Amino acid sequence: MATPDLALLRAGYRELTRDSSEFACSYDLDGNIIEINGALERISGYSRDEALQMNLRQLLDPESWELSREQVREQVGGGPPQNLNITLVTKNGQCVQVEITRRLLFERGRPVAVLDRGRSTAEADSWRKDAALHEVEERLSMKSMELAQFAEQLKQLHRLSTTSYPTLERAFDDHLRTGSRLFDLAVGMILRVEGGTAVVHAVHGSPDLRAGKEIPLRSTHCLTVAGRLRTMTASEPVAGDELYAEFEMYIGTPIWVGSELFATLSFSSKFEGVARSFTAAEKEVIELMARSLGRCVLEHRVHSERKKSESLEKSRNRVLEMVAENHALEAILDQVVHMVEGQRPESLCSLLLLKDEALAWATAPSFPPQTIRLLKPIRVLRDTSDLRSAEVSRSTVFWDDVRRCPFWAERAHFAGQIGVEACLSAPIRSANGALFGMVVLHYRRGDRYEEEDRDLLQLAGRLAAIAIEQRRLTDGLAFQARHDSLTGLPNRSFFLELLREALLEARERSGNVAVLFIDLDRFKQINDTLGHAMGDRLLKEVGERLKRLLTEDDLAGRMGGDEFTIVLTRQPDEQTAIQNSREFLNAFRAPHRIDENELFVTASIGVAVFPTHGCDSAELMRNADLAMYHAKNNGKNDVEVFRADGHASGLERLRLENALRRALEHDEFELLYQPVVSMNGKVDGVEALLTWRHPVYGTISPNQFIPIAEETGLIIEFGSWVIRTACLEAARWHEAGHHAARVSVNVSALQFERRDFVETVATALALSGLPPECLELELTESYVVRDLPQAVIRMSQIRDLGISIAIDDFGTGYSSLSYLNRLPVDCLKIDQSFLRSLQEPEGSLPVVQSIVRLAHSMNLTVVAEGVETRQELDLVRVLGCDKVQGHVYGPALRGEQVEALLAKNDAFAPILAS
Repeated sequence: MATPDLALLRAGYRELTRDSSEFACSYDLDGNIIEINGALERISGYSRDEALQMNLRQLLDPESWELSREQVREQVGGGPPQNLNITLVTKNGQCVQVEITRRLLFERGRPVAVLDRGRSTAEADSWRKDAALHEVEERLSMKSMELAQFAEQLKQLHRLSTTSYPTLERAFDDHLRTGSRLFDLAVGMILRVEGGTAVVHAVHGSPDLRAGKEIPLRSTHCLTVAGRLRTMTASEPVAGDELYAEFEMYIGTPIWVGSELFATLSFSSKFEGVARSFTAAEKEVIELMARSLGRCVLEHRVHSERKKSESLEKSRNRVLEMVAENHALEAILDQVVHMVEGQRPESLCSLLLLKDEALAWATAPSFPPQTIRLLKPIRVLRDTSDLRSAEVSRSTVFWDDVRRCPFWAERAHFAGQIGVEACLSAPIRSANGALFGMVVLHYRRGDRYEEEDRDLLQLAGRLAAIAIEQRRLTDGLAFQARHDSLTGLPNRSFFLELLREALLEARERSGNVAVLFIDLDRFKQINDTLGHAMGDRLLKEVGERLKRLLTEDDLAGRMGGDEFTIVLTRQPDEQTAIQNSREFLNAFRAPHRIDENELFVTASIGVAVFPTHGCDSAELMRNADLAMYHAKNNGKNDVEVFRADGHASGLERLRLENALRRALEHDEFELLYQPVVSMNGKVDGVEALLTWRHPVYGTISPNQFIPIAEETGLIIEFGSWVIRTACLEAARWHEAGHHAARVSVNVSALQFERRDFVETVATALALSGLPPECLELELTESYVVRDLPQAVIRMSQIRDLGISIAIDDFGTGYSSLSYLNRLPVDCLKIDQSFLRSLQEPEGSLPVVQSIVRLAHSMNLTVVAEGVETRQELDLVRVLGCDKVQGHVYGPALRGEQVEALLAKNDAFAPILAS
C-alpha cells in the first residue's frame, strides 16, 4: 500500500484539534494508526507514541473492529461518511462507549487513509444538551433579526416575481443586485454551460468578470448544472476551480425554464477565514429567485416568439400581397430573403435560381456586393454523390462545414472572408415537383444552427415557389395574350403596339420605317390537300424562317391565317426597303421540308414606307395591305410598293373581299337588332341586322360588303351564321320570359335557292330551342318570283315548320297580285323609298294606301320600314300600317339592350322630333 502524504494527514489532524473535547484518530486502510490527538490519549490511556505503534484492532473490541472494517470497505467502494457507535478498549482494559464520525482521506483522487472523530457517549449527551441550550439562546437572540430579514426577503421576492422587465438584462441585473444585498455577498453571477465551458451570462459586483467571459468547467459546476443546490463555506474550499479559487463563500442553484436547464444563479464573497453556513431559508430564497428568473426568461421567450411569429406572419402576408399585386419577381424574392433574416438576424440568407442546368445567385441583399459578383453559377451535377445533389434537391440539408457545401464549393475563401462557417439549404420546388432553385441560410461565427430553421427555410422555399409559379403563369398568360399561339410571333394587337413604338422612335430620329404585309400564295391549296395540321406546321416553319431573317431592331407578327407583317426599322430610303423586302421574298421560295413532304410556297409582299406612305400605324398597315393585294392581283410571288394613285380605287374591292373571307374566322361579325313596334308603342319583335367591324378598317357598311358576299358566294356561309346566332339570342330572351318577342332574319337569294336551306333553318331551331313561331324569315320579292313554283314549294316547307314569312322591300319589284295570291306569306314590308315621298304632291301616299288595303284584304300584316320622323310615323298610322321600324325609335340595339327593352314591357316612345 502507498504511504499516505503526511502533510495531508497532519493538515487533517490539525483541523480536528480545534475542539479539544473531541477526540481524533487517523489510520491507513489496513488500520495502522497514523495520528491521534490529546483527547484520545486521555480516553484510551495510551500515549501518542504508543498509539502510533498500534493497529486500530488493538483499540476496539472484536465486534467494533469487524463493524469498522466493513464500514471502511463500504466507504472505499463509494459509500457516504457515516456516524457509528463503537466500543473503545482502554489501556487498563475498561470498555468505553464512543460516538464517531468517519470519513476517508484522499491523495490525488484516491482514498489512502481514514479519519475518525468523536466523543464518549456520556460526553456526547452532555455536549448535545449544552448545544441545545446554546441554540435556544441563540435562536431567541436572533429571532427578531431573522424576522426582519425574512420580511425583507419576502418583500424583495414579491417585487422580483411581480415585476415586468422590458429586457432580460434588466431582470438579471435587478435579481443579482437584490440577491447580493439579501445574502450579504459581494458578487452575483448567472452562468450558462456551453459544452465544457461556463460562460458568464450576467455579473454584478466583480470588476474582474464580465458578461461573455468563458471559464473551464470543473467539479463545482458539475453539481450546480446537474440541478442540485450547492452551498460551500470556508471549510469546503473550491479547490482547483479557476472561477471560485478566490472565493471562500458560495451559494448557487440552477435556473430552470420549464424542463430546460437555462443557467446557474450564484452569489459569492470572501470572508477572510470566517466560516459561514447558509440557512434553509436562504437556500429557499435563492431557489425562489431562480424561479423568478426562470419566469422572466420564459416570459421573454414567449414575448420574443410571439413577436417573431407576428413578424413572420406579417412578412409572409407581405410576400403574398406582392405576388397578388404582380410586383417584380426580384422584389418579391428580396422580401422572402429579408423575412428569413428577420427571424435569424445573426445569419445571412441567399436565394439561387435554376437556369440552364445551373444555380445562379438571384438575391443576397446582406452579402457584400463584390462577393456576389465573384460567385459564378453553380452547375447542377445530378450524378455526383459527393455533392449530395439528389438529397439537396429534395429536402433541407445542413453542412456544419461550409467547405463541404456545393454552393460554396471551390469558393470557400469567399465564405471565410465574410465569416460564414456553416449553412442550411432548402429546395424551391413547384407544385408538380420541378426544381426552381434553392434558398440558403448561412451561419457566421458564433451563430448556431437551430432545428426550427428548417421550418423557416421550407416556408421561404414555398413562398418563393408561389412567386415564381405566379410570375411564370402571369408571363405565360401575358405572352399568350400578346403572341400567336402557333408561331410565337406577336399577334395583331401587340404588333400594332410595337409598330406605334417604332414610329415614335423614327419620328425622334427623323428616320424611315418600312412595313411589309405578307400573304402566302396558294396556301389554301396546301390546307385542302394535306390537311389543316400540315398547314399549321407550314405556318410555324414560315414564322421560324422570318425570325431568322430579322435583325435585332426589326419586328415580325402574324395577323391571322396566312398573313404576316414585318417592320424594318432604320431604313435609309425606299429603295433599301424594297431590296430588303426582296430578301424575304427569296427566302420564301426555298422549300420547306416537313416530315417526308417538300412544300413550296411563295408570297405576295406589299410595302409601305414611313413617312412617305403614311404617318400612323393604321394608315401604313392599310397601304401595305393594299400594295400586297396589288402584288397578288398582278400574278403573285412579287413585292409591290404602295402607290397612292394606282392602288386605292382598283384594289379597295379586292381588299374588302379578302378581308371578308376572314371576317367570320376572326369573329368580326356582330348582330344588331332593330325593334319592330306596333302602333300602340309595344315592341312586337326585332329584325336582325348583320354588322362588320374590321380591326384595322373599322365599321364597314352592309351596302359595301353584302354585294361582295353575294357575288363571291360567302353570303351562304354568312347567312347560316346569322340564322344560328339570331335563334340562339332569341331563345335566350324566350327563356328569360319574353315569349312574345320574335326575331326576323333576311335571307339572300343564293341561300334561299340551296337545297339544304330548309334543313339549315330546322337545325338552327333545334340547336337553339327557339319556338318556330318566334322566327320570321324575310324574302325579297325580286328573287322569289324568279322561279315561282319552286319558291312556293320551299316557302310552304318553311311554313310547315311553324315559321312565318315576310316579303321584304315590297313594291320595288313586280308587285303583282297574281303571284302574291299564290305565295304562302304572313307579312308585307313596305320599302322605305315609298315613305320618303309620302308628303310630296303626287307622291307615294296613294300607292302605300293601296298596298295596305290589298294586304289587309289578304289577311297580311303590313310593316312600314325606314320610318325616321314623327310626321312619317303619323302618316303610316293614318294609312293603316300595323307595325313600323326605323330610326324614329332609335338606332339598332345590341342583344343585351334588346333584353332590357323587352323587360320594361311598356310603350316605346319615338325619340326623334319631326
